[in-house]
Amino acid sequence: MADLTRHQLSSLMLSALRREGLGVRDQFEGRQEPLSWFFRVLAYDQSELDILESGALDTLHAPSALIELVVDELALALANIGLEGFETYLTGSKPGLIGQDRMELNPEVMLAFVHVDVSPPALWLDERESDPTRNEALATRLTDIAQEVGSNSDAVEVHIEGALESSDEWTDRRGTVRPAGIAVHFSFGVPLVGISERELTAVFSRGATVAAKTVEGMRAVFRGDGG
Repeated sequence: MADLTRHQLSSLMLSALRREGLGVRDQFEGRQEPLSWFFRVLAYDQSELDILESGALDTLHAPSALIELVVDELALALANIGLEGFETYLTGSKPGLIGQDRMELNPEVMLAFVHVDVSPPALWLDERESDPTRNEALATRLTDIAQEVGSNSDAVEVHIEGALESSDEWTDRRGTVRPAGIAVHFSFGVPLVGISERELTAVFSRGATVAAKTVEGMRAVFRGDGG
């Protein structure tokens, strides 16, 4: 694969999201030293994003997916120039070692990772009553969704943080707790060895599908739970 750029990677990811009916906002990119670059977007169902962009923020409370693409820039360079190209940067008494059995790319090296975190809007959590039974049921349903839609991902996690109803209950073991932060996390690895644009598109498509299905699943869970 030649001339693969960070821009192409991010464009492939955005195209995958559009195919799943997700629109994005708050695009952001940056660098994590020493060799990684990241690109993040916040994705919504496109119809809901249209409402957001119309300025009717107070009328929309929808789940969203934070999607992050993290690229190993050294691996990206190797994907473009290959081992033979990399050898031109080396010197020594035994040239020509690269490409032989003694040296090859490590199949465990990752070119990139795609991380997907789906969360409900804060209002949905603020409106929930503190009920241990409902909290446990919510965690169970979110876990079921994560396992169902994330079967093709490399990692699946459900994060739920709790908060006491009021500050005067901090020392009261009977204090009621409600979910104050929820995220369903998925991770997809993109291997360096054997990668092509087709494989990249397939990985990004899996991530986009998981994001879209989890957004819908989270909406259904909260609607069925009475908010």
